[in-house]
Amino acid sequence: MKIKTVQYENFRNFKEAGKIECSTDGKVTIIYGVNGAGKTTFHQLFQWIIYGKVRFNKTASDKMYNLELERDAEVGSKFAVKGIIDFEHAGEEYSMRREWTYQKSVFETKRLTMTFTISKKDSDNNWIRLSNPEQVVEQLLPSGLADYFFFDGESMITDLKAKGKDSANSLRDAMYLMLDLSVYDKATEYIGSTELKTTVLGTLFLSKTGMSSSAELITLGQKMESAQNKRDSLQESLDKLDAETKKLQERIQQISEQIGSAKSQREYEQKRNECKCRRDNYLELAKREYAYFGEELISVFPKLMMSKVIEKASRKIKEQANNSKLIHGVNKELIDALLQEEVCICGNPLTDKEKETLRKLYSFLPPLGYDSLYMNFTDMAARWGKEYNREKLEGFIKRANQDLESARNEDAEIKRIDDAMKSDKQHEDLVLERKKAEQAIEDYKHKRSGFVEELTKAKMLVNKCKKDIDKLSSTVSENRIIDRKIEIMEQVKQYFVNILDGKSETYSNKLQESIQELLDAMLEAKRTVSVSKDFSLRVADSFDDESKSEGQFATVSFAYIGGIFKLLREEEILSNKEYPLVLDAPFSKLGDLPRQKVIDTIPEYAPQIILFSKDNLQDCFEQDKIGNVYTIVSNAEQNVAHVEEGFLWK
Repeated sequence: MKIKTVQYENFRNFKEAGKIECSTDGKVTIIYGVNGAGKTTFHQLFQWIIYGKVRFNKTASDKMYNLELERDAEVGSKFAVKGIIDFEHAGEEYSMRREWTYQKSVFETKRLTMTFTISKKDSDNNWIRLSNPEQVVEQLLPSGLADYFFFDGESMITDLKAKGKDSANSLRDAMYLMLDLSVYDKATEYIGSTELKTTVLGTLFLSKTGMSSSAELITLGQKMESAQNKRDSLQESLDKLDAETKKLQERIQQISEQIGSAKSQREYEQKRNECKCRRDNYLELAKREYAYFGEELISVFPKLMMSKVIEKASRKIKEQANNSKLIHGVNKELIDALLQEEVCICGNPLTDKEKETLRKLYSFLPPLGYDSLYMNFTDMAARWGKEYNREKLEGFIKRANQDLESARNEDAEIKRIDDAMKSDKQHEDLVLERKKAEQAIEDYKHKRSGFVEELTKAKMLVNKCKKDIDKLSSTVSENRIIDRKIEIMEQVKQYFVNILDGKSETYSNKLQESIQELLDAMLEAKRTVSVSKDFSLRVADSFDDESKSEGQFATVSFAYIGGIFKLLREEEILSNKEYPLVLDAPFSKLGDLPRQKVIDTIPEYAPQIILFSKDNLQDCFEQDKIGNVYTIVSNAEQNVAHVEEGFLWK
């Protein structure tokens, strides 16, 4: 795919309709602009047209249309945001168009429609609209590699450092598409397993419990299918919960960045993040101490905890508590002596009433045999708890309590900070929204644990039903045929798995060699590259340290991009695949020498480069390598811009 032209109208800063033509002959298209003129906005225009998504900094407006045009529009009038990319692919011409229409009302402007189309020119020069345009996009420019094809040097570095599981899976899927491996991956998913009822193997397995089977087998099949439905429903609920949690976490981060960007709030925000980090650490330490306590207790007291001694010991404690109710100095001998007398040592008469009170004091005294009970307890404890270390056990609990107390102190400090921030009305709503989101995440954590527990039970039930069906159906002759079909399909699946693993290993090794070669040419520091079979990249020094500066990280990202292009070009079966490289401020993190190394290296492999820059690059590229050049011109407020052809800086 090579981009020929990009047209736009009313896209954020770019109020008027405009168009640029991109070089498709291997030369670099350069679009210049000062900071704030609209380079990132124009760079995001590509992604909006292709994927329908944009990613601006946290303080930017989320409105896609030009604010001046909205202001001047009459109430009730409609207007549209448009973007068109004309491109060529495999010798054929295509046109991609995205358009969102809006209507202005008294209080707000509402989006009415969203349309996205891809058309292809036939042999008679007629444009034919294609079905499933989103699927066409995934084939042409896999979204999992969008961060690489549309490289944003200002924000991408941080994002790439924090790639999670979702991004890793997306990258793998994108590489499978690019390297024609997805067909094997989809084949293995389609064949599936006997536990998944919607797959080939799952359908075959459940056919053992068909209407021609015994009543017991039919019942087992229904039970297994019900358990599978519950398992799938729980998994779906769990995935939705994780997605909601992720959205809330992103919103919390966004709010924190918005609050942190205010000068008066920056110190508050930094201190709050520190408190939150310490609190989480304390809670994790307390959790660990409790776990250690449990492990130690189970290891040294398996018999002691089960014995009757605990019950007897509790009686002893009760007796000691009762004993504390006696007047100091009162004992059994004194009570016996007073009951034999008619007059108390204080001179008062001892009537039947007083003697009855004295007899009640016997109930507060230890029973006969207390010494024997105590000796039995100590003997058993000595015999069964020789490894007992009271100080060690108490240490776990004491440290856990200290950690919990420290966590409570940090929570109190967070509340104090939040209260202080709420006093600033400018951020009150954001502080409250963040607090609400944090509470929602905590609620989701509790709900998630319940889902996980139920999901585990459902999976166990599915496995149990499967074993019971296997055992019961083994004697049915018809089911032997089904077992043979299952065996054949499992062999077919393994065949596809072997092909996928083999090709993945071959391509990952070649990609590793390509990236290593490029990194050696572009990076001043020596680093070793490794690429796994799922195409995740790891770059480390001789001490296995993966830490890198922002400049080094940018260079590694360029090496990954270049390695992909190099692999595609060198593999004959893949050589027809071409992808554009659209770079926004790509060299902002690089020094002069690393920048020149990247400039000298990447164009050699990328079939098309469109580059946005605030720096003059006219002397960095050889003149025969520079194609079309444009400059973004903006008004004084930098909220209305247009593109003019040529290098307009002096």
